[in-house]
Amino acid sequence: MKQTIFKLFTTACAAAATTVVVMAFSTGPPIKRSGATVDGGTDCSACHRTFAPANSDPRGKVSIITAGSYTPGLKQNIDIKIEHPEAVRWGFQITARPVSDPTKMAGTFTASPVIRVQCNPSGDSPCNGDLEFASHRSAVVTAATGSYTYTVEWTPPINEVGDVIFYAAGNAANNNSANSGDFIFTTSLKIASGGACNQTVKPSVRTLSNAGSFANTLAPNTMASVFGLNFSVPGRSRLAASGDFVAGAFPKELACIAVEIGGKRAAITYVQNDQINFQVPTTVGAGTQQAVVIANPGRPNELRSDAATVTVTNYAPSFFTFNGKSIAALTTDFKILADSAVVAGGVKAKPGDTVLLYGTGFGVTDPVYQVGELADALTKVRDPFTISIGGTTLAASDVLYAGIAPGSISGLFQFNVKIPASAPNGDLPVVVTIGSLSTQTGATIPVLK
Repeated sequence: MKQTIFKLFTTACAAAATTVVVMAFSTGPPIKRSGATVDGGTDCSACHRTFAPANSDPRGKVSIITAGSYTPGLKQNIDIKIEHPEAVRWGFQITARPVSDPTKMAGTFTASPVIRVQCNPSGDSPCNGDLEFASHRSAVVTAATGSYTYTVEWTPPINEVGDVIFYAAGNAANNNSANSGDFIFTTSLKIASGGACNQTVKPSVRTLSNAGSFANTLAPNTMASVFGLNFSVPGRSRLAASGDFVAGAFPKELACIAVEIGGKRAAITYVQNDQINFQVPTTVGAGTQQAVVIANPGRPNELRSDAATVTVTNYAPSFFTFNGKSIAALTTDFKILADSAVVAGGVKAKPGDTVLLYGTGFGVTDPVYQVGELADALTKVRDPFTISIGGTTLAASDVLYAGIAPGSISGLFQFNVKIPASAPNGDLPVVVTIGSLSTQTGATIPVLK
């Protein structure tokens, strides 16, 4: 199935950090007490304050012990060891997050008579994709001081999500039935996918195309897709998030896959077994160029596909669409502009309304952004263009903005335009022409007076 860049990219610009927690609550601590910034920065010493802040006593610690890597979908045990020479009662909490987007959960924990799994915002497991926090169900008391180890069963995500980070907090308590006299410790541990960069089958390229129109002509910085086989393990997919960024830009390698056009690396936004979404390198030359997909790039086991050819021009204008015809567009109050039969909840525009249209391939901008970079300011299309709606060419005053969508990757363009007052009802064709090339035929927006 073709996964559109518009849908996948607009969910890809986010992410930040990761979490885990512990307290001496006899039935397990509340969620979000690990001290992780992404969860608010609070740790268990907010209640157990005798020796606050956490990690203030060098005689103790909490450790996360794993196999050192994970295999997507394959269960493994995670040990949480709490140590202190004076403690006899022990508690913990742990959570797992993708490094690429720590606002999300990485896999699931298994509840047991010993382990409680709580969900965010509320309730106990199953959490159905919500954040999970595993902790003691009843804090263990040991006959002697020293340490205690809890074991939690963790099932990694089915899809390879890159590195996973665990955050944990441990409570080394004195068993006085109060919050006083307890030692709080926090830690984190990052592990990699054991299946990373060990692909053994050479990638196979079938076609390359513009991600908006699916035409086979590309341009520098255009969002594009390559279709083929053996790009990833079947059934897995990987969407780039801010944790994958390199120097603030989308990565040029994702899920152990890279793409080269004319010998230059593309920025990657999405990978699945039969499709890669990418951005054409900024400096690729015009003309016929060779395209190669590379598995395990830069490693001794690197595998390069047979070269495919693609035509590169200065412009490859196209709109993203919801169904091949209805342009991906929004109203100024960010409602989806589409017939409700195409997109549930979609609305129609009125003559005189201003609408936001999204596309790619409109050439160089001012200022120029390189492949994969995010536009941090209004960045306009540099070269002359015209735009028409329902056959009426818009006056310059009716084109309020034309450039990179603010805060987005340098290949995602946004046009803020005013619909002509004379526009009739119906699905009206919209055409942008730049450098004698035009957006795809049949791309429309719905208008109703």
